[in-house]
Amino acid sequence: MTAPAGGRRARRRRYRTGDTVHDDRGEALELREEIGGGGQGTVWSLAGGQVAAKILKPEAGIGAGELRTRLAAVRRFELTGIPIARPLTLLVGDEVGYTMELLAGMTAIGSLAAVPYEGTAAWFQGTGGLRRRLRLLALAAEALDRLHARGLAYGDVSPGNILVSTRSEHDQVWLIDPDNVSVRARPSDAAHVTPGYAAPELITGRAGQDSLTDAFAFAVLAFHVLALVHPFQGDAVDRDPGLEPAAFRGEWPWIDHPEDHRNSSSQGLGRDLVLTGGLRRLAALTFEDGLRRPERRPSLREWHDKLDQAALLMVACPACGGTYHAQLSQCPWCRGCARPSVLRCDVHGFLPAGAVPGTPDETETDRLRSMILPMRQAQVVRARTGLLCLDRGPSEIPVDPGEPLVELAWSGAPRLTVQRVGRHDAWMVDRSARRRVRLGAGETWPLDLDDAGRWTLHFGVRDEAHRFMRFLTPKRGV
Repeated sequence: MTAPAGGRRARRRRYRTGDTVHDDRGEALELREEIGGGGQGTVWSLAGGQVAAKILKPEAGIGAGELRTRLAAVRRFELTGIPIARPLTLLVGDEVGYTMELLAGMTAIGSLAAVPYEGTAAWFQGTGGLRRRLRLLALAAEALDRLHARGLAYGDVSPGNILVSTRSEHDQVWLIDPDNVSVRARPSDAAHVTPGYAAPELITGRAGQDSLTDAFAFAVLAFHVLALVHPFQGDAVDRDPGLEPAAFRGEWPWIDHPEDHRNSSSQGLGRDLVLTGGLRRLAALTFEDGLRRPERRPSLREWHDKLDQAALLMVACPACGGTYHAQLSQCPWCRGCARPSVLRCDVHGFLPAGAVPGTPDETETDRLRSMILPMRQAQVVRARTGLLCLDRGPSEIPVDPGEPLVELAWSGAPRLTVQRVGRHDAWMVDRSARRRVRLGAGETWPLDLDDAGRWTLHFGVRDEAHRFMRFLTPKRGV
């Protein structure tokens, strides 16, 4: 893409440690260490604080004046509640760029798809395994969905623009490089795209960036991180790298196409192992019908729901620690340990009498989501799973979808424990006896599994539409 006319270009300069740039608050910023770089520019940590500066290159394809206008607009967007590094200040003078918060202990999500030459299985588990990858991708999809709900597109969903916690026991996600965040863009608008992740219509210039191009890029990223193989880099493309541009333009089938096997792949993890049926369906919709018909692509909301549900259905192997789907009878990673016994917990919606016109009695919805509670593996029910309304809470503090509500624990005995660990109301309800017991903060409720058919666990406001959890009979390991 060519740069639009007009707008003074940034001066070409090679930056070094100790150089100084200035921002629109009149601050002199000393560059400390180059911590990242790419086609758009370089990212530097700054002396004296947890702040970084991104200095854009004139080769990025956009005039300096337009870039400054775009960055100023991004700074005005309402991004509260979205984990994104919005510009704090803008650089002035000969530099074009911005400062942003620098998060410690984060790495690019692409590191979770960077397969080592040896020890793949140990590396996969050491970086958090399958369940953590599902959780991180679900959080990334949730962040992008919130951006789309405000009429904005991210523009460059790629392995280097989504940061995740470096430590495998943490699940934090952060979007960086908001340079391309915008409302729906025109095809003629210059924008940076990442080869291999950009939607075909962006590469060919038929369309501008929008939520549908974000959805395509995210689908590529999710498949790559989970299956450890790029969906369009099959054996044919590996043998002849000259085919890669055509494959990225959508002129070759994706590697798991059910009929066209020209680009099938012998690489990556088994799809049945790392992708649930729902996730395989979303990938097929994106890379088949959605390849040339963007409106057929699943939304980021759909990706979040399927990824989050898949993460809730994982169990950990007591022997090797690998995580896998609870429908399997033994650990597929070490193949030496039977799956632990599990208890299924189903989430439903509850509607009080009169909540729906023409329905005078209280009623409940079909199953909305399921969670697996393995023996001796405590699970936390979070707000995104248990609460119906995430736009309010029992205080002025906004509700974070990751807030804990209750912790469930089951030792394998005929009793499980429910402990309220969050600030939101939780209720044990015996509907047959019309009995309700509110759990206080930190309070634990022992529930006999023989009575699990009578008791249900309710979340949120008692006399309004809300969600509840039902506990099913345990399934033993084989």
